[in-house]
Amino acid sequence: MNFGQPDSYKKAAEQACLCYPLEDSVDVSLLYLSENATFVLRRLSDRRPCKVMRVARTGYRTKEEIQAEIRWLEHLSCQDKVKTAGLVKNRSNGFLTVAEAGGQTYACLMFEYLEGAHPDLCDGPRACEDFYQVGRIAALLHTDTEEWKESQSLARPCWDYGHMIGEQGLFGDWRNCEELSANDRQTLEQACGRIRGRLSRYERSGRNYGLIHSDLRAANLLKTKGQIQVIDFDDCGFGWHLYDLAASISFVEDHPWAGRWAEAWLKGYQTLRPLRREDLNEIPTFIMARRIQLLAWITSHEDSDPVRSLYPKFAENTADLARRYLSGHRPPGYR
Repeated sequence: MNFGQPDSYKKAAEQACLCYPLEDSVDVSLLYLSENATFVLRRLSDRRPCKVMRVARTGYRTKEEIQAEIRWLEHLSCQDKVKTAGLVKNRSNGFLTVAEAGGQTYACLMFEYLEGAHPDLCDGPRACEDFYQVGRIAALLHTDTEEWKESQSLARPCWDYGHMIGEQGLFGDWRNCEELSANDRQTLEQACGRIRGRLSRYERSGRNYGLIHSDLRAANLLKTKGQIQVIDFDDCGFGWHLYDLAASISFVEDHPWAGRWAEAWLKGYQTLRPLRREDLNEIPTFIMARRIQLLAWITSHEDSDPVRSLYPKFAENTADLARRYLSGHRPPGYR
């Protein structure tokens, strides 16, 4: 699942730019290397950023899945309830552009450039305000997809147990992590067993399950003038609504402020969509499932930017969280 020819992604982005009616010549430079390769386009005239180009990692998403993501973004732009980066049409009046580089075919999307900064998790109290807003945004998205009947037929992945942390998980298999001790592996297998059992008994209906963003973490949020904007719908799919809470505290589940951040998220969410006790009871399970899923992700994506700062303690800390989960300790977001 790694980038086989990273230079080819930039060449593909440059080729794709030729398919758009840009007003000025642009320079293409790498912005972020994660699930996909994301590039910022700067006008040569004044070096100001004007657009963003996403070049999909080969083999990760089908054409139908990308078109479904586009359809949701189009719908959201019409609703004007949640601020997202606008898609840019190519010369063929479409959004998806196919480019070739290095003997490979790449799926490219161009977005309007959004001003803003990612929420600062170094400032715990201020971040609580941001998480409150993210919770409300998640509730808006969930209400919208519940009412938007077309969402049920979109070709997007399903974030159930098997696709999250099963051996054929979409982010890879955490069992391939070489940083785990034998005891840690056993602990994580036990945690997975408990997660599978609880999710198999948890209700799945329109009120708590549907099309979700699936990755509302700080890296996919841009804040400007107090308003949080949402980007990167690449992992959107069908899942339980509370998975969006777990995803919002991705990689920081063991942070001293994580509990209060999750509580702020829930307060914001419940201003629009009240939760039942049976929903709240599953928060520890979703947080643990997401954390194990992230372990699978960093194990299979060692060439991605976030991984370099996470290894090697991430695996050890994940096992520690699993031990707390199995012992009945209530992790962040639950009182």
